[in-house]
Amino acid sequence: MPDQRPVPDPLPDPLSDHGAAGAVVVDGLTWRPYGRAAVVLDGVSFALPPGRRVLLAGASGSGKSTLLRALAGVLESAGAGEASGSVRVDGADPAAAPGSVGLVLQEPGSAVVASSLERDTAFGLENLQTPPEVMRPAVRAALEAVGLTMPTDSSTLALSGGEQQRLALAGALVMHPDVLLLDEPTAMLDDETAQVVRSVVDAVVRERGLTLVVAEHRLGPWVDLVDDLLVLGAGGAVLAFGPVQEVLASHGPSLLAEGVWVPGAPDPVPAHLDVVAGIPAVGMPPAGAATMTAEQVTVVHRTRTLHGTPRTTTAVDAASLEVRAGRTTALVGPSGSGKSSLLGVLAGLVRPTAGTVTAHRDLAPEPTRTDPANWSSAELAAAVAWVPQNATRSFVADTARGELLATSAALGRDIEPLRARADSVLEILGLAGAADTDPRRLSSGEQRRLAVAAALFHAPALVLADEPTVGQDRQTWSVVMGLVDGARRRGAAVAMSTHDPVVIGSADAILALTAAPRGGPQPQAARTLVERVGPLASLAAVLLLLPLPALVHSVRQALAALAVETLWAVVALAAPGPGLRPTGRVRRLVARLAAPALGAVFVGWSSWLLGGHDLTIALVAALRVLALVAPGAIVLPYVDPDALGDQLCRWLRLPARPVVAAGAVLSRFQALTVLWAEISAIRRVRGVADGRGSVARFRQLAATTVALLTGALASATTLAVAMDARGFASVRRRTWLHPAVWRPGDLVALLAGLSVVLTAAAF
Repeated sequence: MPDQRPVPDPLPDPLSDHGAAGAVVVDGLTWRPYGRAAVVLDGVSFALPPGRRVLLAGASGSGKSTLLRALAGVLESAGAGEASGSVRVDGADPAAAPGSVGLVLQEPGSAVVASSLERDTAFGLENLQTPPEVMRPAVRAALEAVGLTMPTDSSTLALSGGEQQRLALAGALVMHPDVLLLDEPTAMLDDETAQVVRSVVDAVVRERGLTLVVAEHRLGPWVDLVDDLLVLGAGGAVLAFGPVQEVLASHGPSLLAEGVWVPGAPDPVPAHLDVVAGIPAVGMPPAGAATMTAEQVTVVHRTRTLHGTPRTTTAVDAASLEVRAGRTTALVGPSGSGKSSLLGVLAGLVRPTAGTVTAHRDLAPEPTRTDPANWSSAELAAAVAWVPQNATRSFVADTARGELLATSAALGRDIEPLRARADSVLEILGLAGAADTDPRRLSSGEQRRLAVAAALFHAPALVLADEPTVGQDRQTWSVVMGLVDGARRRGAAVAMSTHDPVVIGSADAILALTAAPRGGPQPQAARTLVERVGPLASLAAVLLLLPLPALVHSVRQALAALAVETLWAVVALAAPGPGLRPTGRVRRLVARLAAPALGAVFVGWSSWLLGGHDLTIALVAALRVLALVAPGAIVLPYVDPDALGDQLCRWLRLPARPVVAAGAVLSRFQALTVLWAEISAIRRVRGVADGRGSVARFRQLAATTVALLTGALASATTLAVAMDARGFASVRRRTWLHPAVWRPGDLVALLAGLSVVLTAAAF
């Protein structure tokens, strides 16, 4: 449709007619990432005057997210490529004016830059050198505006996907940008919350006169809130641009053909697909039978604030559900109502705090083993398909074709006859040219389609999918739902968490979940003394122990140092003052000391071998290592990366950019346990986590570690984009939300570290 591509020549300059800020001019923008043959954006040109509101639409993979990153000036933060053309905001490169453009990314969970809600929201304001007294009320107002009403010190790790999306929006709005860019901001939200977000965006944009560009697949809810509609084609070129109603009226049929969700058009229907043709159904219960039953299931998540205060959150509250063979059940409810947690319970991946889960006898590996949480990886994979909310983390192979075949191979099936069918499925998914491509390099919409197909490819009897249609255009939606509906027609039981009205309308049953009241902190919880010490003082106390290896030459010295360390450990873990006593302190400490103790044993054994089997030499070597490393196991878990960055920059005058970046990375390390659990769950349900013997266990550990590192690198790329989009790319000086104060406990911590060294020297 080349004749319908509007390319103004020359481009009008919005600044000539408007004195307000927020004018956008894109002239011939072309972008091809290195390693890809085809361009993602192809000669994109358009101009927006200040205050113009634009809806950005197009097929899945048409370059909408890439264009938003270009408008924010962070195109190369996610990777290098070849670019031509230009992007100007108020006549300048947007990267040169931090804070002028606010960007909310498509994957908000990977864009979290701090450990708590308030620090994450304040990140952009700190980069803009906003005074703390201005930041605090602005942060509270931004969080309230997007509906995040929990305590501001709440951990960002405890947020649901929808809550993370609202946090990202708060982080953009609080900066008061001239241009606001939103990448599918309501895709993961329920209707009520999505309407609240749209209302907030509309009110803020109108009040501040912002220029708005919002990328969405579902156009209907936005058409009355925008002025123009900009449509990208599958090749990244502009197909249509102009007033929204005019574009819809003149290009409606062609937009439908491109997969655009044109308002008022009939709902698409699932394609008639059967990706498991020829594979016999194993353990398929009779039609209408309860394939999996959950009775009075409750799931409680326990987390801690940054200050160690315990907090409980009820994710699922006494929910009951029967998922029946040959029928589809839709799980609906607001963000944070426990839909994902309930699916995890049905999949045997989340153990409920209370209640029971029972599989049909035809599905269970043995009549007495009906709880899927007790099945082996192979047993679970043979029966269950699980599509997680974050498709990026669902992959267990390094090619798209291998991803489709992975579970079948793990179940011992002959995959040679399946290769041709795998290639035909990739063609159906629109991934024919990506058969040998690492699935982590695909777009988010492509990843989700592949994740659905890979989960279904081995003909499971139970299909559990978490938001499977997010990020899909009309055509790819038809493919995704065709895959799921094909499994249902073959007799599989299907349960999906969704906010998609078309999916909900076609479901055989609907379970509406409500968000349980959030558990607050335990009343007047007492903090341990080590939690009251500043992070820099804690680290300095540990660093003071570095001379120990040179000072300790006898068992007597080592035991004396360890005795002093033990005394200080008892003091550090004490929690004087009013309030509930913290629990689990000793248990967690013992668990953290396991690795240092093992290392000490290894060093002692090596010294015994190399030292002529002298037991004293071995004992001194082992105790020396333990004395050096053990204090770190006590202190480091209580170090807050955000507060540490504050103190390093403000007290030691270290440059802000590397310190804050390192703090953000350390914050991500706190999420590695969550990521590890997600990857382990994926591998378990895909059948690749079984294996007996030390060699098999080592292979599983190595594979999970590689997947963890790969996922962490992918998250780091998105994190870099999120940080740069909030003014971090050009930051040299910044302000800080919280004061960095020196407390009496900090001096005590330094004296504690020094006392260990002096004791070793004295003995």
